[in-house]
Amino acid sequence: MEKASKFDDRESLTIPVDHILAIVMDSEEVTGMVKNLNDNGFSPKDIGVLTGMDDAAKLDAACGEKGFFAKLATVGLDMGDRDTDYIKRYRKAVLNGRAVIAVAAKGDDARESARQILKVRGARFITFFGRFVTQVLEA
Repeated sequence: MEKASKFDDRESLTIPVDHILAIVMDSEEVTGMVKNLNDNGFSPKDIGVLTGMDDAAKLDAACGEKGFFAKLATVGLDMGDRDTDYIKRYRKAVLNGRAVIAVAAKGDDARESARQILKVRGARFITFFGRFVTQVLEA
């Protein structure tokens, strides 16, 4: 995808600090979401889109699916349990043919702008992953 490049060069992902993640039920809707985000000041480097088996594998380390070091990477505040469960939910969505969109959103204004765009375009399970807090913004 031309206007979203955040995860293109990554083989695996960790818990995304200062990011909003959301499930997109209709993967064709992702293009419109990305365009809206770009039009509202989010650069391609701020936006990542995950689809398909290869991208689901990128989430393995973040949800502790592979190896000791992957499991170790999920240990943090709150022992990573809730974050890991949320990431597993996103991984499962990708495996089930959905898309997951991630937006770097540092600051309240960026977070609210991204949330609104994703919500209006039909995204589900919109969650903010901060440094010390994980917050479901829209179920």
